[in-house]
Amino acid sequence: MNREAVERLLAAEYQGLLALLRRKTRDPQVAADILNDALVTTLANFDAGRIGDPTHICGYVFQVAMNLLRNHRRKFSERGSAHVEATDDSLVSAATLDHVEENWAQKVRLIIDELPTPRDRALVKRFYLNEEEKDSLCSELELSPLQFDKILFRARKRMQSLLESYKLRKGDFFGVLLVGLGVA
Repeated sequence: MNREAVERLLAAEYQGLLALLRRKTRDPQVAADILNDALVTTLANFDAGRIGDPTHICGYVFQVAMNLLRNHRRKFSERGSAHVEATDDSLVSAATLDHVEENWAQKVRLIIDELPTPRDRALVKRFYLNEEEKDSLCSELELSPLQFDKILFRARKRMQSLLESYKLRKGDFFGVLLVGLGVA
């Protein structure tokens, strides 16, 4: 496999890799930065002949990205704690924000509980809230990956309809979901 073929393969799989990293990082900008760094590192290693089987290069990119993410988190946690003296105004704002987020979180949990089938509720909770892996859920629930994707797609559509019944626009759906799940 030559460099051009590897670049085509990576370009075809870029969005999927980015989606996986967004899920892991919970920050789209950090995910994009890490993925781009991983691609540069991978291509440099490919050019240097350090990649044994280029047909599995997407897995290699993902593993490099995970290593970069761990390094990013280490650097972040090693930073000294920088505290700013809070004024009374900022405390009120923070308390108000916490109350709003808690209110949305309760609404999203209620919407999940309003899903019509127990399977939808369980799958959404386990996949999104508990962050269980798709493969383990498929084997445990005896679902093919395609069945899993269809069930999850339909459950998200049902959740979207429920949110819209609360007078939320389609564009608000994922923002509300992220706040409600504690991601944002």
